[in-house]
Amino acid sequence: MTPTREMSLETKERIVKLLEEGNPSHMVAKDVGCSQSAVSKIWTKYKQHGMVVNAKRTGRPRKTSKRQDKQLKVICLENRKSTTKQMKHKWEEAGVNVGDRSVKNPLTPNHKRTRFRWAKERQSWTVDDWMKVVFSDVKNLHWTR
Repeated sequence: MTPTREMSLETKERIVKLLEEGNPSHMVAKDVGCSQSAVSKIWTKYKQHGMVVNAKRTGRPRKTSKRQDKQLKVICLENRKSTTKQMKHKWEEAGVNVGDRSVKNPLTPNHKRTRFRWAKERQSWTVDDWMKVVFSDVKNLHWTR
């Protein structure tokens, strides 16, 4: 069985309205483009609760909002070379208190690829190589190599 997408609240309300008007469930299903069993389930839940409701979500609740995740991406783009710990610290300064894993989660595969490539290119650098690098501020990296 393949997972299905949840029907919008508007569609559910439309189904209830059509059924209240006396339309048969098979016609309502055809009209809104869903199965007759879906119409029946929505109608049953409507009669139980007295209103159209969306299903409760299972799983662990989000620790961050989508807005905070966007904020992290901005932090990441400010300095693409920063470590996860540095990004976490910067995010904490913005008022978001999370663990290292939460910092890694919103990063896109492209962010991860770019960071990995940068680290891989410098993997064999010695202490002397790193001594020739001048970090002037968070945004700019100046090379003297």
